[in-house]
Amino acid sequence: MKPQSSKMKKANRCMKYVYRSLSIIFIFLVLGASTMSFSKQFIPANNPFIQYYGRWDMTDSLHPRHSWPGVYLFAEFSGTSVGIRMTDSINYYNVYIDGKFLKVLHATIRGEADYILSDSLANTRHTLLFSKRNIMFDAVFSISGLLLDESAELLRPSAKPIRKIEFIGDSFTAAESNEATVQELPWEGRFPVTNIDKGFAAIVARHYNAQYQTTCRSGAGMVCDWQGKVDATIPKLFNRALMEAPEPKWDFKQWIPNLVVICLGLNDHSGLKEKDGTVTEEKSAVFRKEYHDFITTVRTIYPGVTILAVAAYPEWIQKNVQQIVDEERQNGNKDIYYTHFDDFPDGYVANGHPTVETHRKISDQLIHAMDQLKIFGDKE
Repeated sequence: MKPQSSKMKKANRCMKYVYRSLSIIFIFLVLGASTMSFSKQFIPANNPFIQYYGRWDMTDSLHPRHSWPGVYLFAEFSGTSVGIRMTDSINYYNVYIDGKFLKVLHATIRGEADYILSDSLANTRHTLLFSKRNIMFDAVFSISGLLLDESAELLRPSAKPIRKIEFIGDSFTAAESNEATVQELPWEGRFPVTNIDKGFAAIVARHYNAQYQTTCRSGAGMVCDWQGKVDATIPKLFNRALMEAPEPKWDFKQWIPNLVVICLGLNDHSGLKEKDGTVTEEKSAVFRKEYHDFITTVRTIYPGVTILAVAAYPEWIQKNVQQIVDEERQNGNKDIYYTHFDDFPDGYVANGHPTVETHRKISDQLIHAMDQLKIFGDKE
């Protein structure tokens, strides 16, 4: 082996210096990142100043779980930044700071992970509203807590709205695919273009300054799903804290609505109809009986609640739901009302789901009907 020349020795010394420098920089970055991470103050999910809305399984209060659509949380805090720690690698969330939409967060990391929601706020009091946009089957997700500046505080939040509305329905209530721009989408393709905050349920709730809960499942009906299957109807899922898990049961006493809005029948119409597109009177009678039974269930678990039965545009749904409400009222049940919404030509995307604009039109019709019926008396 030939001895190294002076130039080679000098080059090797330079390379060693570069490697040492890079190693020092790498260590500094790692330590710096760790320091930044540890400088954030972790607020556990069971902090009483975090307000949860919708169906959450609070069995483990340090890791509240959810799977129904439309869940959201609200908090008020001080400092210049806010983040969230959660277990979710699928869903999309709307982030609102100080009442204004900031961004969509797409959870992508498997296992428990931290997500910074905003890190450039003025050092003052702020509000956070964090809402799940889309619906998802066969999975459960959880929140572990919030992340704040080391010197910041989670503050006592404003009082919750007094009014409470529970919306019971299907993919229309879940606002599935409302931001889509094409007529056909695979199931997974619907997640990023679903925004329940721009669905008729959320719009109606905001109009009346009400808390809301969306107990709805895409494809589900009162008697059957859109294919005629009877395993996952809303009455069968209604007592669940998690949409497709039989346990734990939902504690209906923890959140009692003033108004229950039922908007079902689209999938029943699809699943019950014959090849010629009609539904026999025998099957229609089954639908009406199941609907009556479900109304009795709602009335039993929420004594004194007002019920609004909403029919979508198909004539079969409107005829049968109107008959159901008429029969209830004839039997002395004056706590239930009927309304419907129209069909809006060219107002549907992604396999027949209402667009954002169509949801706005539906909400306008529902609000007008509720005002006419004096569901809440005067709005204020």
